[in-house]
Order: sequence, then structure tokens, then C-alpha cells
Amino acid sequence: MKKSITKILWRGLNLTYFALLMGMLGTVPAYAYIDPSTTAMITQIVAGIFISLGVAFGIFRRKIVLFFKNLSVKHVQRKIEKQNRKNG
Repeated sequence: MKKSITKILWRGLNLTYFALLMGMLGTVPAYAYIDPSTTAMITQIVAGIFISLGVAFGIFRRKIVLFFKNLSVKHVQRKIEKQNRKNG
């Protein structure tokens, strides 16, 4: 029997909510101070990493797509040349 997508999403949401509540029960105060400039620097580093990964993924995806498009174009060209030799 197929489950509807909404039931699956609600189950995932309920499990996430339950996990967050259980995680909060086991917390203890740290009594520590994080400087705001430190959190800003960490945020910039993480953002830079994600942006770099996105750019790299985009470049490699484009190169892979172009590689396969060139393969198909070359295949079609060879097929046409073969037909021309056969007919002519």
C-alpha cells in the first residue's frame, strides 16, 4: 500500500520535533562566552566554503554535460559521414 507524500512528510516532521525535544532534555548550561566577532568570522568561513562548493559543482556539472553533448554530436556526425560514404 502506497503512503501519501503528506503522511511521510508529517512523520518526518514529528520525528524531527521529537528528536529536538529529547536533545533539549539532556542539555546543561555551558557558562561560556563566544565573542560576536568570532561568530561572524565563523559564519563567513562557512558561507565561503558553501559558495566555493557550489561554484565547483556548477563548473564540473557544466563540463560533464558538455562532454556528453559533444560525444553525441560526434556520434551523429560519424553516422552522417558513414551514410554519405555509403550513398556516394
